[in-house]
Amino acid sequence: MTDWTKKYFDDFYLKYFLLNQNEEITEKQVRFVEKFIPKGGKILDAGCGIGRHSIKLGELGFTVKGVDSSPLYIEYAKKDAERRNLKNVSFCLEDLRNLKYKDEFDGVISLWSSFGYFDDETNFKILLKFAEALKKHGRLIIDIENRDYILKYFVRETFREKGELFILERRRFHPLTSVVTTHRYIIGKSVRKEYLRNIRIYSATEMINLFKAAGIEVLGVFGDYDGTKFGENSKRIIIIGQKS
Repeated sequence: MTDWTKKYFDDFYLKYFLLNQNEEITEKQVRFVEKFIPKGGKILDAGCGIGRHSIKLGELGFTVKGVDSSPLYIEYAKKDAERRNLKNVSFCLEDLRNLKYKDEFDGVISLWSSFGYFDDETNFKILLKFAEALKKHGRLIIDIENRDYILKYFVRETFREKGELFILERRRFHPLTSVVTTHRYIIGKSVRKEYLRNIRIYSATEMINLFKAAGIEVLGVFGDYDGTKFGENSKRIIIIGQKS
């Protein structure tokens, strides 16, 4: 799978898809995470984007390090933390494939479908790096879309308006790799952009087996941030594990 992320997560995505994220949803996600990591613990936010979870967790008293491969997003996150005078939150430009932390964090989080960007071997190596970064009994929380739900209600094409823009998305599922390829076309008065995204989607069973293979004991699998247990119609897989 080619690395599509460099072109996809640009200034346009920042303006139209990140800066207008629902604050209530972010708060709900952070409150969920707070239940599983010791108060005041040290957290690695892997694939932090502009730091919306890191900032909120920092305000709750956690020490947070957010890492992302986008210089633009990291710079935005740093300025936001400075503006809020959060000394316990830091951000660093890092590729998840090259993480080198060892037994350092009480929790590692990968939220809002930030896992599955590469081929199976690379994705698993990233998972191993998450495990290495955790202290003994540290918690790993990964949140992704549920493969079974996506396939059951597969939407091949959507067309919507976002402000002055028209966004067309065409999707294709590759059954041999479990990758969903999405072509996104954005058209506006003075805008015409095209993006390609490839996401490896996983079933709950696959994620449980990956956690086990990485030495992470699965503590629970949820279908929503309100604590709903995972079921056949869950849109998301939120899996919680603990390092042995």
